[in-house]
Amino acid sequence: MAEESHEDEDRDRRMGMAILKGALIGIPVVTIALTIVILLITDNDLVTAIETAVMPGVLLGVFGGGFAGVAATME
Repeated sequence: MAEESHEDEDRDRRMGMAILKGALIGIPVVTIALTIVILLITDNDLVTAIETAVMPGVLLGVFGGGFAGVAATME
């Protein structure tokens, strides 16, 4: 029973770290990609494109990175 509890804790810790790693990688990647897309599609300058891309970039980066972390730890 005690070994099973340690295995569950280890699995939860591994999944949590994978989600955190995915989110930390996803946020800058998605934010930069959105900034580039906004620059190409609109006639905004760089500062306005960054301002526009920050919130959706963070949200999409956390969602996508978390999803990728969960998918990576599935057995």
